[in-house]
Amino acid sequence: MDESRVAELAFRIRAAEPDDLTPLRSLVNVSLAHPEGRSRSASLRTAQQRNELLLLERYDTRERAWVIGGFIEWHMRVDDTLTLRDVGSVGDTPHAGIVKHLIDELLRSVSPVGGTTVVRRDAEVWNDILDSIPGFAVDGPPEYRRPHYYNIWKWSPDLAREARRGSRRGATPPRGSLPNRDSRRGR
Repeated sequence: MDESRVAELAFRIRAAEPDDLTPLRSLVNVSLAHPEGRSRSASLRTAQQRNELLLLERYDTRERAWVIGGFIEWHMRVDDTLTLRDVGSVGDTPHAGIVKHLIDELLRSVSPVGGTTVVRRDAEVWNDILDSIPGFAVDGPPEYRRPHYYNIWKWSPDLAREARRGSRRGATPPRGSLPNRDSRRGR
């Protein structure tokens, strides 16, 4: 590949290969499924074999090589519903930009009719990242599975379209913002 073209791209997303699994396990410390940093089981190998593991790589101009920046493990059910099993980025804390880009790219490329993922309720960073992606919403009260509570997040293309339209118009205030006092006085 032409060196100037590579520098222009800066990153790429590709399917994981068997040789990627060992460096991936050592580079990514925390992930959606393991927010406290425990090791991953053989699920990454299984996902790679099923072609359900994508990597985001960035081009390191000093090393002149592609370096893993993050991954996403997913499964597409027969009814075209996407299950996000795990997503993570290099380092000790999640990189929101990499995680969002991986999720957006996956949603764009597989075009599911809906999606779901499970996140520990106390994993605030991961819940905030999903909350900032158009189309994601918590579905119902948290579920308890020993020893933690979990939020069930659902994604739908209708919610995503609605959120994008609302953000363009400025119709919906940001989550957690105070209501307009003038509108309450008129009641």
